Amino acid sequence: MIKLAYFALLGLFAVILLVAVVYYLVKPAPSGDSSVGWALGIFYLLGLFMIVLIALLFWKNKIIGVAVLCIPLLFVLLPAIQSGARDLYAWFPAAKAGPLTLHIANNTRALVNVKVECWFGDREGSQQSLYKTLEFTSKPLAVDQHLLSDHDTRLLSEKSAFVRIVYFECLQQSGSGYSYVREIQPCMQFQDLPIERFRTKDYLVTIDGEKNSEAFRAEVKRLKSDSLYQNGVF
Repeated sequence: MIKLAYFALLGLFAVILLVAVVYYLVKPAPSGDSSVGWALGIFYLLGLFMIVLIALLFWKNKIIGVAVLCIPLLFVLLPAIQSGARDLYAWFPAAKAGPLTLHIANNTRALVNVKVECWFGDREGSQQSLYKTLEFTSKPLAVDQHLLSDHDTRLLSEKSAFVRIVYFECLQQSGSGYSYVREIQPCMQFQDLPIERFRTKDYLVTIDGEKNSEAFRAEVKRLKSDSLYQNGVF
């Protein structure tokens, strides 16, 4: 079994190396931002070649050879392992929280898409990742209530490092016999909140057009000048 695994992995990596070498010899090097990925691919290719070379040195001890050849597989599986660990962390029961009702009060005449983002990692550090986004559409001058599931309540009140609420104005447009809704980028505004804010039965989200960011205002001005802001309200 070990012998079969050794030769199978060795053959697989040999084919990958051969295809990669042919690819780099035939295709000309790109310029600009694409050149970074090109150089990084060569770096990985050299690393894989060194792994195969080390594995060949253990030709007579195939157990060590298989262990060496499994190193690239670990790098490939690492994102899946990290994702599974995050899912397990998010699923694992925590202190009883909820039920939580999210109240969204839209004080504008715009159709607004509200995204409640659950961020994992260190809030004060640079290692942060977006785990889940809860999306709600708020009609103009409307007040809506959304009862969250126990899982989503735990994410907001216990599991996340922090919660970010982002607001996007949506334009209802039509063309070629169909209609669609388009988000205006960048967002109208956003706010980062500590998870302690959601350890309550009710949480109110208020949409106020007077707090829109300068970046959003500048984009709206540009769209108006290009006649691309039909049905907008700001």
